[in-house]
Amino acid sequence: MTIKKPVKPAATTVKAAAPAAPGGATIADRFKLDVPAKPVKSGGSGTSSAAGNIAFFVALAGLALAGILTFVIYQHWGFLKGA
Repeated sequence: MTIKKPVKPAATTVKAAAPAAPGGATIADRFKLDVPAKPVKSGGSGTSSAAGNIAFFVALAGLALAGILTFVIYQHWGFLKGA
């Protein structure tokens, strides 16, 4: 059984780091975001239309639920007040 030593990459494949700007923060290459090759079709806000529609209807359902709960609590308050 032999242990293989790691192979060092060729000097041409290694990029040299850009010099840091004085007084500025630098971001490591591993934290940079990848830019997708094909942009997503989106509206004016940058979200896809399907995601926007889903978010709208979920928000509408939440608003309806809040209204129903408000009505029920108000009716219960009236019941307790009359007792």
